[in-house]
Order: sequence, then C-alpha cells, then structure tokens
Amino acid sequence: MGMRKRVKQGVLGLVIFVLVSPSYGANTPVRATLAEARLSESLKAREEAVAAKEKRLADRERQVAALEQEVDAKLAEILALQETIAEKLAEIRAEQDQEFKNLIKVYANMSATKLAPILNQMEDANVAKILRAMKNDQAAAIIPKLEPDKAVRVSRLLGRINQNAP
Repeated sequence: MGMRKRVKQGVLGLVIFVLVSPSYGANTPVRATLAEARLSESLKAREEAVAAKEKRLADRERQVAALEQEVDAKLAEILALQETIAEKLAEIRAEQDQEFKNLIKVYANMSATKLAPILNQMEDANVAKILRAMKNDQAAAIIPKLEPDKAVRVSRLLGRINQNAP
C-alpha cells in the first residue's frame, strides 16, 4: 500500500505543479526522442506523398473531364453529319425515283418492238423493275418481244416480285 500512496502523491503533485505554473511548459523546448523524430519524418513524407497523389488525381480528373467534353463534341458533330448524310441520301433517292419514273414514261411511249432490243441489253433485275413499273398490258406486250431465255428469266423475277408484294 505504501507504493500506491506514493504514486497518488506523485500524480497529485504533478497536477498541482501544472495548475500552479502554467507558463512552465510554454517556454520549455520539447525534446523528442530519435524514434519520435523518425516517426514525424515518416508522417511528413506520407503526407507529402498523399498530397502529390491527390494533385495527380485532380489533374487526371481534369483531363478526363476535358476528354469527355471533346468526345461529346465529336459525337454531336458525327450525329449532325449523319443527319446531313441522311438528308442528302433522301434527296438522291428522290431524284433517282423521279428519273426512273421519267424513264418509264419514255419506255411506255415506245413500241414493244423498239423497246425489246434495248431491254435485251439490260440486266434481268433492271428489266423486271422496269416492266413492274409499267402497266400490265404494256409489260405483257413487251415480254414476248424479248429474247426467249431473257423472257423466261424476267418472268421468273416478276413472279418473285409479285409473291413478295403485299
């Protein structure tokens, strides 16, 4: 019990000393041990490393944001170009359709005897397309004037077209 009593008295004395003389510790230099100094240096180095990593991370985040903006701008540009291409393609198709209709009008005004040699020089699919666009009685007058093999092939194509038609 004597030891406990001495420890209590020592602690009490220390508390009284600190309370009575608050300026004692303020002017006294702090002495750190070698281990504490190394720990302090290690902590400082870690803080610097963390700060450097945070800076690199912030730089990368700025780069990613800039790249995202660039990608968004390129995507908008691509979408605008696609829209322009679609419009131009629609114009071209409309022109081609009109040209085809004009050609059909010309062919419809020709006699079957004059038109058949021209159609004999064309691909079967094109001949079928032309005949399909004409009135049935006109096409019926032209098919017998075609070369026999061509007439058979074109008739088959016309049959397929009719099967696929609604």
